[in-house]
Amino acid sequence: MKYIIIFLTFLFVFANAAEANNNNVTLFMCEGCNYDEAYQLAKDNPPLTQCYSSDPNEIITIDNQACYSNPKKVIVADVLGNGHFAFMVGHHHQGSNMPLLNKYAEPTSLSNNDETAISRLKTTDKNFSKFIKEMQAELNVSPLQVSQHLPLNMIHSNTENSCPPHITDAVKAVFEGRTASELQHKLNNKAKADFEDPERFFHAKEYSSEGFSIGVGGISYQGTWKKVSKNFNTSVRFNQNQDIPTGSTGLYDVVFSIKWIREFGALSVSVNPFLTYLDGIALNQLQKTTSNTVDQCLQDALDHTLPSNTSSPSPGGGSSGGGSSGGGSSGGGSSGGGGWDNQVCEKHYYINGVKMLTIKVSC
Repeated sequence: MKYIIIFLTFLFVFANAAEANNNNVTLFMCEGCNYDEAYQLAKDNPPLTQCYSSDPNEIITIDNQACYSNPKKVIVADVLGNGHFAFMVGHHHQGSNMPLLNKYAEPTSLSNNDETAISRLKTTDKNFSKFIKEMQAELNVSPLQVSQHLPLNMIHSNTENSCPPHITDAVKAVFEGRTASELQHKLNNKAKADFEDPERFFHAKEYSSEGFSIGVGGISYQGTWKKVSKNFNTSVRFNQNQDIPTGSTGLYDVVFSIKWIREFGALSVSVNPFLTYLDGIALNQLQKTTSNTVDQCLQDALDHTLPSNTSSPSPGGGSSGGGSSGGGSSGGGSSGGGGWDNQVCEKHYYINGVKMLTIKVSC
């Protein structure tokens, strides 16, 4: 009786998973893909597998595992024309050990729902791209005026020149959120002004350069651009006033990625760390490495925007002055026996206790 119950439970779970797969289609957008490219793309994206112990009395191991998957539909659609391909993708040798499951992709036909989903996605792509292009043109003519220049006279530690305010504006745009909020407000106002009902203009549930989700006839179509380069971003470039002495020649360009979320009936924005530059350094590089040495003006702007602490150099250099958690004030370390002259410390910057980036500073 126990074996029958276990078997029936497995069938119930497997049937539910199969139904879920039937209601979810993976959709990739491609530019001029031929059949061979589409076939390989589909085959490289098989359904998830679930493994169980072949003996219900034993804990699952590599030797006794029985693995299964439910075929899923994968569509590769051409953004330029009508050269679309559909495949059922799954695994042969169901119930075998994981290494013995072989992926397959078999051609299948497009349903009416599939055709509708592709058409809506292409329409949304056209509308969304046009909308973002118009928004960028408006920003170029009338830049966002959000950040307030600090009343402080930010002076270099080694020079008498004041730091140009565009550096502080860029740092605040990245880390304080007011610029993102203002841009988001501007985008949603434009969407409502341009189209009375944005949801009828943007057909997707979610839509961005990272991916999309579209629902048609109870089926969810989710995927990515995969073979197509999409850039749904707006750039807020912070240019230096020519009348101000040069404090930094690095590029300060803050780029926001834009996403449509139908659930909220609104567009959202977030800083794109790969395309945003501070002092000519990509934000993602500033965030993931600790070997960055930045211009003094950028350091000053960070100091005035984010809480920080400074850690000691390599062991033997001296005691740490800041500790390891965020939220404290900026500080160096007290001089150790060997002195910290000419040594380099790490300065960590935080938002709500979470470390955002680290730079190299003199101890």
